[in-house]
Amino acid sequence: MNLNIEDKTPEDFHIQDSSILNKLKEPIRKFLYPTLAKIKGLGLEKSLHLKEKLNCDMVFSDQRGNDYEAHRARVNKYKDLQNSVILLIGIGTGRDLESWLKYNPKKIIAIDYFNYKRAWDMRTDYYSDKYDTELEFIQTDILNMNMINDNSIDIIGSDAVFEHINKFDEAMMELNRVLTKGGLLYATFGPLWHSWGGDHISGTSNLYDGYNHIKLSKEDYDIYLDSFGDFSHKEDDGRTWIKNNLFSYLKPKEYIESIENIGLTKRYSSVILEPRAILYMNQFPNEFNELKEQFELENLLITGMTIIYDK
Repeated sequence: MNLNIEDKTPEDFHIQDSSILNKLKEPIRKFLYPTLAKIKGLGLEKSLHLKEKLNCDMVFSDQRGNDYEAHRARVNKYKDLQNSVILLIGIGTGRDLESWLKYNPKKIIAIDYFNYKRAWDMRTDYYSDKYDTELEFIQTDILNMNMINDNSIDIIGSDAVFEHINKFDEAMMELNRVLTKGGLLYATFGPLWHSWGGDHISGTSNLYDGYNHIKLSKEDYDIYLDSFGDFSHKEDDGRTWIKNNLFSYLKPKEYIESIENIGLTKRYSSVILEPRAILYMNQFPNEFNELKEQFELENLLITGMTIIYDK
């Protein structure tokens, strides 16, 4: 299973910025931005009733409520990360790996559908001198994790992956298989397919095109994708996910139903609204109302979700 996607070269290797300026920004990203997004979200929540529809705890007005460091702290509140065995799915090049390592887990198994061996080797070398955590990188499909034993994982973590799993029910069963009793499943994911820019490329050029993936015919959509020029498989080209059928195509409520169908219990959930979707709704009301009749309002506005469930 080797899709023709660019492996990251050593020049792309990224170590977390530890500069004084970055450290000064950390409390702003962790506390101020999410708080402001939460306050703005309260007004929208009153009109959308999302907490009732999706049984979620928080509604954020934009991505400022989606800070990874804050998510790690929240997971650690529900289950101690220290000395845990953690499975990270969709690790990519491992850019956010250190946000987990700082909690000193016993072992991290990191998997991805694509192979980024150069970056993985570099991170293994770098972090082995800095942390005692055992690191293992594996290229595999989430549906094919036979190398991981039943009930062997304490915490499953995932960032920006669930929206790319096209056999979502099967994937949840496999994650449930490896998760130990009392273990925790955490994921933050998006943009969701039915939201503005949900295909990872629509709207790149202008606001009006943000729903092209759900409003255009297949023929017109293909012409739109071709308008971005020559295509080759690259992680930062949204067409990579489209042409490899790497989307779940689920709506927010369907994600929740699939997770709960395997018997997991919710500890926390939140949704993130897309500001550009709201701009689209206000600037192009006729087009938006047509989409709303097909897909329902919340599915068009919710761009991301965060869930924490235990077994």
